[in-house]
Amino acid sequence: MKAVLKLTAVAALLLSSTIAMANDPGMYLTTVKEAKRLVLKLNKQTESSTLTLTDTEKHQIFMENIKEDEDYTKKFDLSKLEEGLYFLKMESLTRTVEFTISVEDSEVNVIARDEITKPFFRKNGDVLYLNYLNQKLSPVVVNVVDSSNRIVFTQKFDKDLVVGKVFNFTNAVKDDYTISVSEGTTTYYETISVK
Repeated sequence: MKAVLKLTAVAALLLSSTIAMANDPGMYLTTVKEAKRLVLKLNKQTESSTLTLTDTEKHQIFMENIKEDEDYTKKFDLSKLEEGLYFLKMESLTRTVEFTISVEDSEVNVIARDEITKPFFRKNGDVLYLNYLNQKLSPVVVNVVDSSNRIVFTQKFDKDLVVGKVFNFTNAVKDDYTISVSEGTTTYYETISVK
């Protein structure tokens, strides 16, 4: 019985070390360590995204656009790559998921996973809707500037999990306005033209 439990524990450990699963069900990254291969499987995604593989010098090794509502599987043979760190990134309009991959002489390992949620902007005529999931609960600053770089609106959100704002430009002066959402060292921008 003890041998069966040990064997089960070892099998579970091996399985868990070869699969890194994203927070959402339907995104799986599996490593075949000794063969220096990765297998990325995506079940139908809700939005289009771009998949890239880069090295530490930001040299692009692979790039592909993934359409929404499609199953996607990609096998990466990393056996020809030099030893070092590589980054497999999937980026869409609303989030970025990046895996840090270590390629060593005898194997490949996923050593980190980072996910960044981006603000979601939706335009409806002269109205702009902003939604942002502030996962880090950091202060968020929202600014609106005109084409002369003058601040026409600013608001700070202190540790709010959900930042939501509606900007109604219906009666605004005809101009191009840029909305910025800043959280820590990261800033996102969206522009609306009022005609």
